[in-house]
Amino acid sequence: MKKDKLNLKSLTLNNFATFVNQEINFTDGFNVIVGETGSGKSLILDALQLVFGNRADKKIIRKNESFATVEAVFVCNSDTIKEYFAQLGHPFSGDEILIKRIITSEGSSKAYLNFQQCSLQTLSTISKRFIDLVGQFDNQKLLSEDYQMALLDEYSKNTTLLTKYRDHFTKLQSLQEELNTLIEKSKTKAQRKDYLEFQISELEKVNPSNDEEEQLIELKNSILDAQKKSESFTEANHILSESNSSILSLLNKFELQVNRYDLLSEVESSQLIEAKELLSELSFNISKKLNTDSDDSELQDIIEKLDSYQKLKRKFNVTTSELESIYNNFLDEYQLLENSDLEIKKISEKINSLKEKCWTFAHELHSERESYSTKLSKELTQKVKKLRMSGATIAIEVQTTDELSKNGISKIEFNAETNSGEGYYKVKDIASGGELSRILLALRQVLSKGDTVSVFLFDEIDTGIGGETAITIGKALEEVSSASQVIAITHLPQIAKFSRTLIDVSKKQEKSRTFSYTSEITQNNREQYIRDMAQL
Repeated sequence: MKKDKLNLKSLTLNNFATFVNQEINFTDGFNVIVGETGSGKSLILDALQLVFGNRADKKIIRKNESFATVEAVFVCNSDTIKEYFAQLGHPFSGDEILIKRIITSEGSSKAYLNFQQCSLQTLSTISKRFIDLVGQFDNQKLLSEDYQMALLDEYSKNTTLLTKYRDHFTKLQSLQEELNTLIEKSKTKAQRKDYLEFQISELEKVNPSNDEEEQLIELKNSILDAQKKSESFTEANHILSESNSSILSLLNKFELQVNRYDLLSEVESSQLIEAKELLSELSFNISKKLNTDSDDSELQDIIEKLDSYQKLKRKFNVTTSELESIYNNFLDEYQLLENSDLEIKKISEKINSLKEKCWTFAHELHSERESYSTKLSKELTQKVKKLRMSGATIAIEVQTTDELSKNGISKIEFNAETNSGEGYYKVKDIASGGELSRILLALRQVLSKGDTVSVFLFDEIDTGIGGETAITIGKALEEVSSASQVIAITHLPQIAKFSRTLIDVSKKQEKSRTFSYTSEITQNNREQYIRDMAQL
């Protein structure tokens, strides 16, 4: 199956230490960077470290310049990797991935991924997935026990079994967190229930509803409006008939006066009588319209209910709609507390069932790991011996743990004996950088085809070696490059001759300033260049 991978296509350095404006092109396969000591080879790896998320130091900015930039272009052949970058929030079209770092003389730094600003953590996450630095670097993920376990599982073809285990383990962790929360709540359950009961009781008196509040406001306004009309009718009736100075009272007085001396004609008397009857009828009709059943009591109830709404909204600092949500949440929590003992029991039963399954999967995993760790140890020992470490032996030990973890019940120890009879030590504790690099190279020979790492950078792998050993290492690096891109810095022609791409780094003095340059050694000049390396 074709490996999903990305490769470094180019690295451009601007105002970066002794590099002014330099583009370095890489190819798939085995790339070798060569040059005299101090020419700037290590600066290239320093620049790549920035691309991979390391913090920047303004000291790398070329003297008298205000900023430096490092820009790396990767090419990708995989839809899976494209999806990975899309999920990170940094999609790309075509087949190129662009990473850029800008460092200013003020000490600030910015990172960009596919033309969008990103965090250093994002770059670090990407590099841990696709890049491995072998040599002088402290952040080699290959020295991580988690990563060693992942490589052993890859070698053991445990992917399906590990996925099943981790699915169950994730559910187990989630349920355990849920159980811990319930248990913690149960410790203060009585106090919390008292609090909830009080709040629910207060809210139940109102039973908050946005629709009801609006209806109450409309009803209040309607009653107030009706009261105003009633007051107007009362005043009108008072003017018409309900006071000593009312219209009808005055009209009666008028009638007494005119009748005393018979001042009105028969027609006029009839008109007066008719006027009194009309006004009396009008007064009667107005009296009927007066609300004899007072709305004061209903209005008071409405006002009190609306006042309760306002108090609750002020208390919780929310709207009426949110009051409904708070009320329902209180009810749900109260119900949960009521049922917490039963829920704790149910979850505990689920946890016990999941634990049994996890332990079963974990034991299967451990058994596979033990079996394949022996095979991998033998294969790595053979590879290391071919790398001129004849007295070296690799011993991968898989031990059991008492507790379940994301890796099951297995704990890995990646040990090596570099000289026969001198004892085994953890690989990460081996003192010699050259020996460590060769052990890691051997591991890469065995595992690089299945690993997610696409680009390997080797530095100091030629420390303390030469002759046949260097040739063997060159062949090993070429083997790793058949599945992944390899970029190595070396001083040895025995290693350089196996490269597909040979990049020379040189340094020149011009006008009292130092400049570093890179150039690809062409096929026509390649053999002569390597012969010249051998004579140095």
